[in-house]
Amino acid sequence: MLALILTFAFGAKVHADAPSFAGLEVLEQPTAAPDVSLMDENGAVVPLDGAPVTVLNFWATWCAPCVAELPTLLALDEALGDDGLRVVAASLDRNFAQISGFWSKQGWGDNLDVVLDDKGRFFRSLSAEELGARGVPYTAILNAKGEIVSWYAGETDWASPQVLAYFEGVLDEASSQR
Repeated sequence: MLALILTFAFGAKVHADAPSFAGLEVLEQPTAAPDVSLMDENGAVVPLDGAPVTVLNFWATWCAPCVAELPTLLALDEALGDDGLRVVAASLDRNFAQISGFWSKQGWGDNLDVVLDDKGRFFRSLSAEELGARGVPYTAILNAKGEIVSWYAGETDWASPQVLAYFEGVLDEASSQR
């Protein structure tokens, strides 16, 4: 069943070695992302389509579970970024001065797209029952069209073997469909 859902969502069937991981909620049909822009540090809109898979993580500097989780998102990007997976870290903080200082102090570098969700507008639009956004950390998984296909509420290890296997399978199948 999961393979059928992901076939529809990603346009490819999931590799047999890529079972879903605990806590991931897979939507029956892709849902259009909200018509709300996320901005980079220069004020430019950051598009959420194009990459075969985008992992859109909502976080904040004041959120201890978010801060604990972010290194695993960096590790996920390190492991699969060259294969087409893109990680976007969307902060709910007030401004980029706060975000940049914190990010720099952590020594996390510039591999991820770090964006600002101004006044949490994008995040709040994900609070519908089927999208489950109630608090941070919260992560939406998007397909190449920028549609939400699954989500995860809460903290997880994004570099765990189960999560890596899931994304490896999805990326393998997406590349075989090109």
